Amino acid sequence: MQVNELMATDVVTVGRNDDLRLVDDIMAERRVRHIPVVEDGALVGLVTQRDVFKAQMSSTMGYGEKGQRAFLHAVLVKEIMTHPVLTIEPETSVAEAADLMIDQGIGCLPVMQDGELIGIVTKTNLLQRLRTLSTKDHESEYHSDKTRVQRGLPNVMPY
Repeated sequence: MQVNELMATDVVTVGRNDDLRLVDDIMAERRVRHIPVVEDGALVGLVTQRDVFKAQMSSTMGYGEKGQRAFLHAVLVKEIMTHPVLTIEPETSVAEAADLMIDQGIGCLPVMQDGELIGIVTKTNLLQRLRTLSTKDHESEYHSDKTRVQRGLPNVMPY
């Protein structure tokens, strides 16, 4: 299976000079945790919910909610974004994408084709696919006569 079969293609992006209040609003409205940063059509960075949270934490001392919102308005994406960004191509295998995310400790991989951002694969996308596969496996565990088929490791008693 390739990432183009499970990647999100309706990807919202922000610019380097957008403020974090906009990013925070987009993340809340769209229920996303990763937003690619694009400038002149090129991927230049990635801002994550964790990045925004760190910025908010630095502003919490003595500020109420309005103060925090004002602070986020004053911080630009380019000040906190991750760059350069590790990317993959649409033909990358799902296993390879999962290995990259695990090995690099990251939650998403932007998908690029011919220098253009065409999608994003997140840990959530991988978990949703795993759930789908798991449901199919669970359904196939039963024969038509409803007897359960044993799968996986045999039952072994520990010493």
